[in-house]
Amino acid sequence: MRLNTSIRLLLLLFGALQAFVSMAQVPVGAWQQHVPYRQGKAVTIAGDKIYTVVDQGLFYYDKEFNPTKALTKSDGLREQQISALGYDAQSKTLVIAYGNTYVDLLQGNSIHTISDIFRKNLPGEKKINHIYTANRTAYLSTTFGVVVLDIARKEIRDTYSNLGPNGEQLNILASTIHDGHLYLATTIGVLKGKLNGPNLQDFRNWQNVTGTLPQTIATIATFNGAVYAGTATGLYRLNGTSWQPTTIAQPIQTLQPTIDYLTISTPTSVLLLNNTGTIVELSDELLQVPKDAVADGAIVWVADAQAGLIQKTINGAATIVTPSGPYAGDAFSLKAEAGKLFAFGGNYNENYSPAGNSNGFSVYENYSWQSYNRYTDTNFPDAVQDIVDGVYDAGTGKLYLASLKNGLIVWDGENYTNYNSSNSPLQSALSNPENTPVTSIARDLDGTIWLVNPSRRAMVPSLFSLSPDGELRGYSLNSIADGTAIEQVLIDDNGYKWLTSSKPNNAGVIVYDEKQQRTKRLSTGSGAGNLPGGAVYSLAKDQNGDIWVGTNRGVAVFYNPFSVFESQSYDAHLPIIDRRPLLEGQRVLSIAIDGANRKWVGTDNGLWLFGPDGDELVHHFTTQNSPLPSNNVHSVAVEHKTGNVFVATAAGIASYRAGVTITEDTPDCAIVFPNPVRKEFTGLVAISNLPNNAEVSITDISGKLIYKTRATGGTATWNVRDYNGKRAKAGVYLVLSSDADGKQTCISKIAVLQ
Repeated sequence: MRLNTSIRLLLLLFGALQAFVSMAQVPVGAWQQHVPYRQGKAVTIAGDKIYTVVDQGLFYYDKEFNPTKALTKSDGLREQQISALGYDAQSKTLVIAYGNTYVDLLQGNSIHTISDIFRKNLPGEKKINHIYTANRTAYLSTTFGVVVLDIARKEIRDTYSNLGPNGEQLNILASTIHDGHLYLATTIGVLKGKLNGPNLQDFRNWQNVTGTLPQTIATIATFNGAVYAGTATGLYRLNGTSWQPTTIAQPIQTLQPTIDYLTISTPTSVLLLNNTGTIVELSDELLQVPKDAVADGAIVWVADAQAGLIQKTINGAATIVTPSGPYAGDAFSLKAEAGKLFAFGGNYNENYSPAGNSNGFSVYENYSWQSYNRYTDTNFPDAVQDIVDGVYDAGTGKLYLASLKNGLIVWDGENYTNYNSSNSPLQSALSNPENTPVTSIARDLDGTIWLVNPSRRAMVPSLFSLSPDGELRGYSLNSIADGTAIEQVLIDDNGYKWLTSSKPNNAGVIVYDEKQQRTKRLSTGSGAGNLPGGAVYSLAKDQNGDIWVGTNRGVAVFYNPFSVFESQSYDAHLPIIDRRPLLEGQRVLSIAIDGANRKWVGTDNGLWLFGPDGDELVHHFTTQNSPLPSNNVHSVAVEHKTGNVFVATAAGIASYRAGVTITEDTPDCAIVFPNPVRKEFTGLVAISNLPNNAEVSITDISGKLIYKTRATGGTATWNVRDYNGKRAKAGVYLVLSSDADGKQTCISKIAVLQ
């Protein structure tokens, strides 16, 4: 159907801006995974696409059109953690094996999941190590044997298990076919079985052809009419019945044969063996930690643990072709400020023991990730590790970082300044004087930075302030028994500092007023704070200024925090839902507040959304009903400009577009996504950048009212239906919005297509 003139004109008016927005945004109610695509693990050629496995996901590079495209659970994949990958050219099928042994068959845009191995009860570890494909069949090398998968029928055809010398379970690391035989690389050497011979389910019908090879064979492949085995001591070629060493004497990780080359990856290099026996070693500064590689004519594709996917011509330069993503997926904490999302990659346990993590931090802005650490930023201090928190000052453009090892780091967008125990009043750790632990950072209304320095030394400051002019000052909590074992800081609207105590002490929260030198401990029990649990994991200040506390046994809220010091007894309120205290008995790891004052809560049992008072459940997301990477959600942050809710989980970072925003200052006209609205779209149209809580009316081009609503924060949504529930007809619709006073009026347009 031809577009009518008004719709075609509207599309021209939207221009490149809407094209960019549509590529970057996701609809309201949709998920997006944020995968660390630089941590390449495996690569395979699949027709005109190059698929790359990374630590927490998968992406491909289109050789014809040159874009990269990430594939995640949001796109239909069964899982995120991939253990092996293979491609069958005859059926044009990508075979994806996951860490939990589910298998996906990707054919075009169709995905078929096979769960047989996952459902199989076996003792010990169950893992798919390698995939070899031939003639519409996939041979899955596993910890318990070989699983033969019929790709055309999408079913398991056979399983060769218990192939050890006496019929015991044997770990199969890789397989290949040569001259009608299936060769297996195992932990006891190389086994050989005739494909059309006697029953291969019987271990006695397999021949051990290890010979003089080392016992553990890392991988095996067929190239140029011969079988090659990769071991910890080098590459070997099967010559008749004996194995001959090649000149490659490095530990072999992977072997990938193509028509012209056998591509060999070692922990430090990529080598090519051609049909004449010549060996070429690829050299380029981008090749830092190769994990897998495959030759494609004159181009070699390398999965690298620091760069992701590298495209290298055999005799030329290398380039990185990796999608945008955080440097690492195991973010310890998230913060969202001024349209930016910060992911901090350090870690520590409840005893403040550092993990020695050098992942630094990553910043998500304008739908793109940038990462900063010793590997990606030449100005980044090499010694800095375990960055666990931070706060951004939009006025100065400075980012203040908390390091469990190196104290306070201030980044001005280019250079880094470090404050530690050797050059400032910050205290070194009692247990390890080489470390200067800083665990939490906050900024007050005056622009002063506050930081927690839990040294566990007696009678020393544990809370510090850094003034805008650079003065670092310490505050001692000597009246508190565990005053040097605090962990987090949150500042309320009165300027009071809310501090969490060490979790193993079960000591609740300390409120500190440095101006009048007042402290108050809030713990469990009526009259003592009424917290549901003494171990406090999270603090949040909502839109009303009330303080929400997440403990090891549920949630509490302190109303009117200005009165915390006014009486001896100051107890928390426990929100009630379904006649029980909110999240009773659960560890509440993180709490974040959105533009509608709703509470997003991360727990060991998924992500929860509650109404403003905590007495209404709006959503409960788990791995079973959403693309959430893991049910262990340890950090949540709401980016108010877009309404995206970011979560850091045990298996990676994801975001959910909740459709609630906060509009700052006087907004420009509304932003509509998706626009145009195509026939197949069944979600919610987001109308954002509105005045907060604006009145929104949608009319047709003649002015007839179709729909009316009120924005939640700075965003309204429309289900593309009128008051009668009927789908809006094709045409141009006007969005009229204004604030409560009838000011800040705006008219936008939506094109609905058929």
